[in-house]
Amino acid sequence: MFDGGVELNGLAIIAAALAYYVLGAVWFTPLFGALYDKALDTKRSPNQKWPMLYYIGPLVSAFAASIATALFVDALQIVHLSDALLLGLIVGVGYAMSISFNNAINPKTPRPLLYGAVTGSYHVVGMMLTAAILYWMS
Repeated sequence: MFDGGVELNGLAIIAAALAYYVLGAVWFTPLFGALYDKALDTKRSPNQKWPMLYYIGPLVSAFAASIATALFVDALQIVHLSDALLLGLIVGVGYAMSISFNNAINPKTPRPLLYGAVTGSYHVVGMMLTAAILYWMS
């Protein structure tokens, strides 16, 4: 599977990471921001200032996920878009969504199932988008 001849496309990884990151900005603000806030029992103020970690953390995470997915695309020799999307779905549901639900189940999360659904579904769509971009740009 990993024979040392791994060939990764750096530009594709950067594009996939940026797409995943931008999806998060759209997902957690105009699309599902109200549900996300409800899951956390919080309200955002219009002029709220977020710390830099709020922006850098998701970008670094998207970059790490894109590298890992690129390794899977290479190792599995993905040559069809349908296979790339299936890979994204498997990784998204199997890892990202399940971890999102698991992390949500703690005494500090008022609505853990809602939090897991909003966050987990973002990661499923994000991983499918990432895998598709990596496929298209390979």
